[in-house]
Amino acid sequence: MGRTKDFLNNLDLSEEELNAELYSRGDEDYQYQMWVNSPAFVEYVNSELDNTRPIYSEHDIMSATRYASKNITIPPSEVGKEVYDMLYSEKIEEYLCCKNI
Repeated sequence: MGRTKDFLNNLDLSEEELNAELYSRGDEDYQYQMWVNSPAFVEYVNSELDNTRPIYSEHDIMSATRYASKNITIPPSEVGKEVYDMLYSEKIEEYLCCKNI
């Protein structure tokens, strides 16, 4: 309502410009309602929900962590923390990538 009030307070508009603005607003509301009631809206909502689902389960993550721990044979003190962290991450990614194939 505030936007309409601000719009109406602008005295530089002709009657045609005012009508065009007000009719387009009603058309936008109508178009929105039509979209909400359409199958395209259902597809949109479903795709947004799919984007929020986790790709891997908690079990997958725990298994990948165990896999990484078992398959790295170099102690962290020998290669340093940064290199060891990279190796650990690579092993987790390796496990999860093989899981999806």
